[in-house]
Amino acid sequence: MNTLTTLKMLALPVTVAVALLAHSAGAFAAESLANGVKRRAPQGISTKLYACVDKAPDNPDAIGACLSAEKTAQDERLDHSYKTLLSKLTGKAKDALASSEQAWQDFHSRTAALETAIYGKDRLDDLQRLENEVFRLSERANALDKYLAAKGQ
Repeated sequence: MNTLTTLKMLALPVTVAVALLAHSAGAFAAESLANGVKRRAPQGISTKLYACVDKAPDNPDAIGACLSAEKTAQDERLDHSYKTLLSKLTGKAKDALASSEQAWQDFHSRTAALETAIYGKDRLDDLQRLENEVFRLSERANALDKYLAAKGQ
C-alpha cells in the first residue's frame, strides 16, 4: 500500500473516522503509514522522515512538510555525491558522468510529468508525487555512491 492509498483510507467520512479513533485504530493507521514508507523506501532515506511521519499520521500538510524536508536532504545528498564523483573522474569518464547526469535529470523531469498526468490533482496525490520524487533522488544518490565506492572513495 502506498502513501496515497493509506492517506485516502484515512480520509474516511467523519463518523467512520471517529469510530475508528474510538477503537484506537488511529494509532494503528499511523504505524501503518510510517511502516509503509519504510517498506517502500530505498536505502539512504533518513530516519528523520520516518520519525516525522510518525508524528503526523493523518495530517496531509504535516506529511507534506516531512516529505519536503526529506526532498531537500536527498537533493543535497545527490548534489554532494555528484560533485564528489565528478572531482574523482577525468577524461571520458568525467564526460560520461556529466552526460549520464543530464540524462537522469531528463528522466526525472519526464517521470514527474507522467506522474502529474496519471495521479489526480488533490493534496493526497501531490503527496504521492512528492514521495516518488524523494525516492528517485535517493536512488540516484545511491547509484552515484556505488560509483564512488568503485573508485575507492
